[in-house]
Amino acid sequence: MKIRNKIVVFIFVSLLILGMETIEANGPILAQGIEEQITTNESGQYDPAISGDIIIWTDLRNGNKDIYMYNISSDTEYPVTTNESNQTNPAIYEELIVWEDHRNGNWDIYMYNLTSGIEEQITTNESTQSEPVIHGNLIVWTDYRNCPLCDIYMYNLTSESESPVAEHDQSQWSPAIYEDIIVWGDVRTFNIYMYNTTSGAEDQVTKNESIQQTPAIYEDLIVWEDHRNGNWDIYMYNITSGTENQVTTNESNQYYPAIYGDRIVWVDNRTGNNDIFMYNITSGTEHQITTNEHTQSYPSIYKNKIVWTDGRNGNIDIYMFTLGTPDEFIENLKEDIGNQEDIDDGIKTSLKAKLDAALKSISKGNDNAAVNQLNAFINSVEAQSGKAIDEDVAGDWIALARNLINDLESN
Repeated sequence: MKIRNKIVVFIFVSLLILGMETIEANGPILAQGIEEQITTNESGQYDPAISGDIIIWTDLRNGNKDIYMYNISSDTEYPVTTNESNQTNPAIYEELIVWEDHRNGNWDIYMYNLTSGIEEQITTNESTQSEPVIHGNLIVWTDYRNCPLCDIYMYNLTSESESPVAEHDQSQWSPAIYEDIIVWGDVRTFNIYMYNTTSGAEDQVTKNESIQQTPAIYEDLIVWEDHRNGNWDIYMYNITSGTENQVTTNESNQYYPAIYGDRIVWVDNRTGNNDIFMYNITSGTEHQITTNEHTQSYPSIYKNKIVWTDGRNGNIDIYMFTLGTPDEFIENLKEDIGNQEDIDDGIKTSLKAKLDAALKSISKGNDNAAVNQLNAFINSVEAQSGKAIDEDVAGDWIALARNLINDLESN
């Protein structure tokens, strides 16, 4: 586990006194985990997406729009594109990154393979292609070749063939894809539609008279922003069961949903500014991810990691929140210690014993003892830094332990 030695903030909530239902009645639960600033360049970084250990975004540091990436495991940042024209709106699936690119005088879809290092132009039509998304061997986008209408098109990387998904007498936009299901917003009825690439069947997902738009999909769950209640809410549809559910009920606006597993994230302005919120489908609980008074927007989620665009530093940066409890972070730290092949087993045993002691103290509610044990861990790591323990590895462990201490001392 690599912990980036930058700005790391822990947000933990004690549930020892108040039960879950009481907290929910008074508002959303503050999420437990680590908040981390990913980009520090003073220009703007926005439109993040995440897959695995890779975060990508649009970056303005070179005076034009480029695509950049950050590898969480190696703590390294790279430019994906260096062309002097504009590249923006990236999406990622495993080792493949796609974006819209203006180098040819119009917007085309391009792709970069992280494994091979090869960049490829996907679309060559002279009109605009935008809003690309990717899953498996399929790239999907909004296409303006039938302007003024916009349609949904796709490209199959295996067959190297391009084909329309939705071409109608009204516009379709904002596609999302998971396996063989493509979803989008559709002006025909201002509803969400879906297309099965295996069967070739198109279906209308929502049938409400108001506006439904910006869908996202994971497995058999589709989420979107919905205006049927006079404000924007998040709704969800289960393809398998055919059931629709309202996810948010707050009278303020919730929009830009994203989904992974049983977690839905979105932008929420109930606090007077835009924050990132989350809903856990399994537990039925709503969680507030960000509490900063500046604007946070455009979330993306992969497993337990959420990334977003953040304006708290006077420019736009990318931030990340890793969901987890203090126990989970200490257990992960112990696992990382065990995985270090170059460290003597005796040193590993000693370090893990100090962490075990801290875990035991936390379980008993004795935060002061846990702080002392974590300080002892830090002292031991500092003594071996640059000797038995690599300096960068030691720095990561110390940063995590110190932030755990800060949280325990603030409770």
